[in-house]
Amino acid sequence: TPVEKIVYNYYFRKAKNKLSDMNRLKVVGITGSYGKTSSKHILNHVLSSKYITRPTPKNLNTPYGLMITINNYLDCFDEVLIAEMGAYVNGDIKEICDFVRPKYGIITVIGEAHLETFKTRDNICQTKFELIESLPEDGACVLNLDDPYQVNYVNNSLKNKVKILWIGINNSEALFNAINIKCDRKGTNFDIVYLDNEYHVETKLLGLHNVYN
Repeated sequence: TPVEKIVYNYYFRKAKNKLSDMNRLKVVGITGSYGKTSSKHILNHVLSSKYITRPTPKNLNTPYGLMITINNYLDCFDEVLIAEMGAYVNGDIKEICDFVRPKYGIITVIGEAHLETFKTRDNICQTKFELIESLPEDGACVLNLDDPYQVNYVNNSLKNKVKILWIGINNSEALFNAINIKCDRKGTNFDIVYLDNEYHVETKLLGLHNVYN
C-alpha cells in the first residue's frame, strides 16, 4: 500500500545514509544455494580475531533483512559487514548489491534450491553471479573450482575483471586446495595448500561440505 511504501522508503534511506557515513566499512557478500549461513559464521569467527565484524543475524538475507541489520545492529565502530544474500528470482542479488555495495564476494555452490521459481539451474547460477558482477574492479571474490557451473560461468559469461581466488578439494589447480581430509568423532581435520605452503585446520564440524565452507 502507499503507506507501507512510504515507511519502507524511510527506513531504506536511513540505512543508505548510515552506510554512506561509514567510509572504512568493508562489505563481504556471501551467496550460494547451500552453505551461506555456515560460511558466514566461519568467516565471522576468523575475521573477528583482527577486525570488528558484523554478520547479518539469523537468516536476514533479503533487502528488507539487510535494512533491518544496518538500522538496528550495525555499529559505527564496525569494520566489516558480512552480508548473507538470498535469492528467489533473477535480480534479487543485484538489488542487495546495489544497496550495500560489497567489495568482496563468496559463492559457495550452485545447487537446485528454489528451482520452482528459477526454473533452471543456469538461472540460479546467473543470479548468484550478480554478486560477482557487482564487485568493484579492486575487489576480490572466492569461487569453487569443483563446481562446474561456477567454472563455466567464469570461462564463458563473466564480464567483471575482478580478482578471483579459487578454492577446491584435492584440486591442484585451486589457489586454496584442501588435502589430507580426515573425519572422526571429534570432527574434521585437513591441510590447506596455498602457494606451496601447508596450513593445518581442525574443526568440530563434520562433512566435506564443511571443508568447502
